[in-house]
Amino acid sequence: MSTLSITGITFITLGIISGFIQNTYYGYVDADGVLHDSLFLPLSFLFAGIGLLILLIKASSFFAHKLTK
Repeated sequence: MSTLSITGITFITLGIISGFIQNTYYGYVDADGVLHDSLFLPLSFLFAGIGLLILLIKASSFFAHKLTK
């Protein structure tokens, strides 16, 4: 497994952990119906998006290398 794959999986894992922390501890709706969020919600999407992008780059380079052989 290459460093790029490990980095992508690590970012996806950080995104999942951030989403779990957001849903467990910080995300709630108060009595007036207002949703209160923390910074963990955008971080979870950012980390997961970066991880998916890295894995997509790794997969495309793998297939491009395989096609040129």
